[in-house]
Amino acid sequence: MALFFSDIDGTLLSAQRTLSPRTIEAIRALRAAGHQFVLCSSRPPESMRVLERLYGGLGSPLVAYNGGLVLSGSGEVQHSVPIAPSDARFIAEHCEAAGLHASFFAGEHWYAWGEDTWMERERTHTWVHPEPRSTLEFVASGAVDATPPHKVMCMGDPALVDALEAALAGRLGVVSYRSKDTYLEIANADCSKGTGLLAVAEQLGVGREDLYYFGDNYNDLPAFEVVGHPIAVANARSEALAAARVVIPSNTDDGVAVFVEEWLAENAA
Repeated sequence: MALFFSDIDGTLLSAQRTLSPRTIEAIRALRAAGHQFVLCSSRPPESMRVLERLYGGLGSPLVAYNGGLVLSGSGEVQHSVPIAPSDARFIAEHCEAAGLHASFFAGEHWYAWGEDTWMERERTHTWVHPEPRSTLEFVASGAVDATPPHKVMCMGDPALVDALEAALAGRLGVVSYRSKDTYLEIANADCSKGTGLLAVAEQLGVGREDLYYFGDNYNDLPAFEVVGHPIAVANARSEALAAARVVIPSNTDDGVAVFVEEWLAENAA
């Protein structure tokens, strides 16, 4: 059995921000041949399940929050690296003072800053709805200590995001990733897609030589380092293209489907 992992945004989704019919059929054919296809993303689990439902993949492991949370096929937590509560409180306090939106994602739960345009953008992007309790209520209640977030997404004016990024530079327990000039994703410094996918591979008993990973961005580089077959889409950042062994067509040209179709043809029993 081969184990295929794929990033979602910029790698797997079509121009319509969903899975194309060709990609759906390719993944179905791969699974029918006895191989595994696992999503590996910064997204929350339920957002990933929306895509799994399109190709009948519910019941597969998930690598969520850039490796901060790994779930088995039955939904059990296999690997969890949340942000320390002290760091989460620091972020919330900074954002409250600066006027930045901060969404906290803890396990299956999303605590949004409030009913604003940033919340609506994230809801539209992920197809997930936030909890009734806001981020600040989540922190003030003490729930942040019992179930700290696996990811924080801060959104707002680029200058304000710059200031937060600078403020976090001295906190060694977190790492930040600028997905847009108005977005800053924050996670525990010890989590990565590489460690996350290796947790799945160990669970399923698959060696690195049978691991395939499709990616396009900086946060995919740790995954490229640990799999036997790092694969970048043509629209990937230059760093990802340099780290990949194979470059496939872009996400909008069904690159993952093209590779899977050709791989199945070459590896047919």
